[in-house]
Amino acid sequence: MKNKTRRLAAFLLSAAVVITAVPGMQERVYAQKTGGYTESPKSENVPVVKETKSRLKKAEAVPSAYMNKLSELTIRYPGVRDQGKYDTCWAFSAIGLAEFDLIADNQTADKSIDLSELQLAYFTYNNVEDPLGGTFGDSLNIMNHKNYLTMGGNLDFASRTLLQWEGVTDENRVPYALAPTTTTLAKSYAFDQDVAHLQNVYIINIHKNVTQVKREIMQHGSAGLGLYMDGTANYVGSAVYAETGENVATYYCPTSSVTSNHAVNIVGWDDNFPASSFKNKPAGDGAWLCRNSWSDKTENNINSYFWLSYYDKSIEDAAWIFDFESADNYDYNYQYDGGADVGKLRGISTSANIFRAKKADNELVKAVSISLSKDANVPYTIRVYTNLTNLHNPKSGILAAKVSGTTTYAGTHTIRLNKAVSVPQGTYYAVVVELQKSGVGLDMEYAVSDSSLTSRVYCDYNQSFLYRGGSWEDVADVSTSYGGRIGNICIKAYADNAGTSIGAVENIKAVRCAKNAVRISWGKTAGAKGYEIYQASSKNGTYKKIAATTSTKYKIKTTSKKSVYYKVRAYKTTQGIRICGNFSGSVAVKR
Repeated sequence: MKNKTRRLAAFLLSAAVVITAVPGMQERVYAQKTGGYTESPKSENVPVVKETKSRLKKAEAVPSAYMNKLSELTIRYPGVRDQGKYDTCWAFSAIGLAEFDLIADNQTADKSIDLSELQLAYFTYNNVEDPLGGTFGDSLNIMNHKNYLTMGGNLDFASRTLLQWEGVTDENRVPYALAPTTTTLAKSYAFDQDVAHLQNVYIINIHKNVTQVKREIMQHGSAGLGLYMDGTANYVGSAVYAETGENVATYYCPTSSVTSNHAVNIVGWDDNFPASSFKNKPAGDGAWLCRNSWSDKTENNINSYFWLSYYDKSIEDAAWIFDFESADNYDYNYQYDGGADVGKLRGISTSANIFRAKKADNELVKAVSISLSKDANVPYTIRVYTNLTNLHNPKSGILAAKVSGTTTYAGTHTIRLNKAVSVPQGTYYAVVVELQKSGVGLDMEYAVSDSSLTSRVYCDYNQSFLYRGGSWEDVADVSTSYGGRIGNICIKAYADNAGTSIGAVENIKAVRCAKNAVRISWGKTAGAKGYEIYQASSKNGTYKKIAATTSTKYKIKTTSKKSVYYKVRAYKTTQGIRICGNFSGSVAVKR
């Protein structure tokens, strides 16, 4: 757990919030809130995805029209919801993304699903330290006694909350009807009532990667979008839609000199929707079918479902895709990045987080998460090192897993390991991420504030590390150098309770039995299927596996003219997964 005696990092800046660039960090600017939506830098200048041949082939299957009839939507998905008088469109958009994804992609829900917007809105601005203590000191707090329901927000803030697993939960546990009287919620509603976990966030350029947005809507059900909405007669029109013969609502904003003030969800499209159907005629045909949050009546209406021109000039760059899994996907979320705001870490290709297994007697690390909110198509290699011997060096342990790949969109990506990694309780392990593309960078949390909000971040020693100049640098030292404004790197590890464990090897001995041979022996460990033998050139050095045996002794040939150190650990196998115990103490054989 983080050392709670160290001071928290919070910087109060005035007016528009400007993050001054520090070495390795990208400068960011936040615009002020307008209405119920706060513009996010992640929704601007979204990187364009370069498609592979296989993905281009899939794009050929994207139809010219999809989910373009209200009758289709009402059969499969829940009805629209009304945000009422509060500035919570962003929470309704985020929860809509969750509900549609759990139906369309995860396939664990049906149209009766109803998740809580109030729970998300509350804990976004009143976040709670996670059960493992990793997010201690990170928070987003409202200043000047303002109401969390009238603060506004965006899908960036929502995703940061949900990636910590602070939700989602069922509507009947935290109903929106209680909004007028709900000033506080019990902390148990933050983590103990969740029914699904956000695992992937894709940020796609809707102007330049239209086909990709459509493809992800087909898989996940919907995409979130920020835009300028004027519900008056200025930009709202109506027309008879030829496909259904129904009268539908249309919307087109012809000017780009406006600020995004609303979030909606795209659920369908029609490439041939006539430009003549809009009050102000756009440059061409084509429109998105959008789900609004200004009514609880599911109908063809600007407050419910309406058609938005492809050419609307107020649409932000980012289409947001949320990919959820059931809440039983992993038991533990090891993380440090609980801050609301993150920025791109530039000029650093290799970074790492060190975690300590805390909960079960033995845990299985099965996946990791990396966040690259401003970069797409990034090649990466992820390595997991266990049993660290030096908490200042993330590679000082045993290389237990390695996985390589390439991200698609900008955003946050959960990456499954090729095999589960066994970590006994109390031991330290590291997730080391190497990015193999120049100019890209992982996200790192840092503090911002204005007259309405204070975002705090906190980084303790032996948590996050940067590799530069041929050595590892603790981010806590970097944070101190810059007044505590920067926090941890956005790397998470997901683990399960192994449900079983095995004891440590004891009574290890080593003797030289010949000029070029060493015999190692140890006591039998109850329940062991076998033993792994590791060797290093120094007592606290990096140990490498040299052999495995079912016996309690082993003869090793060696030609080393220096002292050699050995450790042994027992293992057993459960459902094809190797469960490893703690290492024995080290034993040296000297020349």
